[in-house]
This record gives sequence, structure tokens and C-alpha cells, in this order.
Amino acid sequence: MFFESEVRPEQNGRLLLDSLSERFTYHSREEWTDRLSRGLVSINGKTADLETVGHRGDKVVYHVENYSEPEVPTHYETLFEDDEFLLVAKPAGVPVHHTGRIFYNTFAAIIRRGFDCETATPMHRLDRDTGGIMLFAKSADTASRFQKHLDRILLRKFYIAVVPGVFPDGEVRCDMPLAENPEAPVRIKMFHTPGGKPCSTVFKRLAVLDGDVPRSVVECELLTGRKHQIRAHLSELGFPIVGDRLYSFDGKYYQKMSGGGTLSKEDFAVLGAHHQMLYAYKVEVLLPYWDSPRTFTDLHFPDEMAELLKGVDFTTVSCRQP
Repeated sequence: MFFESEVRPEQNGRLLLDSLSERFTYHSREEWTDRLSRGLVSINGKTADLETVGHRGDKVVYHVENYSEPEVPTHYETLFEDDEFLLVAKPAGVPVHHTGRIFYNTFAAIIRRGFDCETATPMHRLDRDTGGIMLFAKSADTASRFQKHLDRILLRKFYIAVVPGVFPDGEVRCDMPLAENPEAPVRIKMFHTPGGKPCSTVFKRLAVLDGDVPRSVVECELLTGRKHQIRAHLSELGFPIVGDRLYSFDGKYYQKMSGGGTLSKEDFAVLGAHHQMLYAYKVEVLLPYWDSPRTFTDLHFPDEMAELLKGVDFTTVSCRQP
């Protein structure tokens, strides 16, 4: 497998080792030193070494040894594109950024290849198992100008979740502060913790689904954007998302997978789905050169979720009025 890139303007005249280490952090500096020393990197068709200097536009090719990645979905929907921004819908099951096993088919890399735009930058993120709408900046300059003030252009974000049981009717606002617990078996999990990070989510039940086991369809609006916020809030309210391996059943299915195991057909039957049933389905956007906000909706739910949601009306008024 060969990965290709170009030397960016801000890296002009710098050691290739420095720019590779800073830009492609899936390898440490020591690992890049090893790969350059063994002739696995070329620049403009010539083998690079530790003394090679890159110049703007130089073509860099990295030969990846023994490369393999787990398969992930690589399709996406394009909702909007102009000279500065992209609005696309990510499928469930693909990470936005590189992980320990995936760095070619990350969603960010898929979008960069799909739009032939190497500088496309996600302005926010979704969990690997969460699909839905994401905003990308098409240049590093656009990303840096708006990243710290994202709430000025990405005004509102709505998700659809499927939860077990009958969720309360009416508007339910959750303001539980969240934090990790270093003594918990899974340290990345967020818990309701006094003194944790302030978090606010508004929930509205859209439907109760027929079936052997009652399930509710819930619209969720993020008023803040904390790690795992919707998942943790719903779990703390007693309605963990169907298919959520971390926040359902005390996280035992997440621990099974993180320990090197694989989930069985019986495990997925208990979880209720192969991916957590959470989808970022609607956003309200106001770009600086627009006169008024625009709303974008995407209903390309994962297959299991789409099957459950047949007949649900998603045209109802969103939970919180602006």
C-alpha cells in the first residue's frame, strides 16, 4: 500500500522528517525516523532520507509495509458544497480520525480523496458508531478562522436516538455535568459527576415503536458539545441507546471487544443492533456570507435503524425553539 501527499506551503524548506512527524501522527517521530532510514519514503520519485528537505508541492509517497485495515463503510451523502465548506453525511461504523488500526479509511481521509481536497478539515466529530451530518472546512485557513467560534455558524444540531422503553412525553431537558471516572473499569466512559463539565441536552419523544419490546424514538438537541454527551445523558436518565456497547449493560460488550474478543450473534441480539442507534440527522447553519440560517436534513439511517423507523414522521417541530 502506498500513501501519497504533497508538501504544504507552511512546510516549505523544512526537513521532511519534521513535517511527516507533525502532520501524520499515526506514527511517532521515532517511527518516521525508522521508515525514512529504511527507504520507505520517496519525494518526487527519489528515495528520501533523514536529511531530505521538502518544498511546497513536492509529491511524497510512503510505502506502508504489511498494510491491512478492517473494512469500514466508505460511502457518504453530499448535502452542500461551496468554496469554503462541505456538509456531508457520514455512515455509521467509520471513525472520523485515525485509530490504532485505521488511518487510510478514516472519514476525514475519505472526504479528502472524494473531493480531491487534501486540506478538508472536520469542524467537529462524531463517534465511530454514530452516523450523520458533519461540517468540513475546505482549507486550513477557513478551519482556523471558525473552529473556536463554531457555534456562530453551526447554530443547532439535532440527533435521532432509539432507546428501550417508553421515554417520557413532552420536552425533557438534562443538565447533568459529566466527567470521566479514573476508577471505572472503562476510563473513557462519562458519568454524572458534580463538578464535571457543564452539559445540556434537550430531548423530545417522537414515537413509541410497536414490537415485542417497546422502544422510543427520541429527538436530541445538543446545547453543549461534550464527549459522549447524548449517550451519557440518556444512560443516566435510564434510557441507554439501543446498540450502545459502552453505555448499555454496564459496558460489558465494549469491554469484551476492547479485550480482543468479538461479539457474537447472541451479543448483538441483546444489544439490539450492530451499531448504536444514534444519528445526527439535522443541522441549522448560518455561514458568514448568508442572509439567514438554512436547515439541512439527512435520513440515510443505518439499515437496522432505517427498518425500525419506517413510518416515523420527522417533519414535526424540533424540540427547542430558538
